[in-house]
Amino acid sequence: IIPKHVFGLKGDVKDNVHYVDETTVLFPAGHNVVLYNTEQKVQKFIPGTIDTSGITCLAISPNKKYVAIAERAEKAMITIYDIHTLKRRKQLSTGESGSEVYVSMDFSPDGKTLAAQGGAPEWNLVLWIWEKTKVG
Repeated sequence: IIPKHVFGLKGDVKDNVHYVDETTVLFPAGHNVVLYNTEQKVQKFIPGTIDTSGITCLAISPNKKYVAIAERAEKAMITIYDIHTLKRRKQLSTGESGSEVYVSMDFSPDGKTLAAQGGAPEWNLVLWIWEKTKVG
């Protein structure tokens, strides 16, 4: 099944609405991230990762080229996508988060590092040098 249009917004996701440019809004809906072009009234989709239990938070790089999507899993997972091609760039997962979820994320001003706040029970902060798939 290929989705054509999604109605609704997943409200329990941290930082769940972002402008990508003047006419494109990015938001989670179900187990997808939607890029909605407000002028053309067209949606594009980034599907959730198989074997995860839902999106928990989003972050957009400062240059608006990448989106980080955190998902609930046995070991919390972050996937980085190129917003323009919709291709997956990196998948990040480590036991250092101490949780099944990331509750908040943000890119550094230069976009090279991603800070991700793990959830309960440890609440660890993980600093990713994401292009190298490495914890900093």
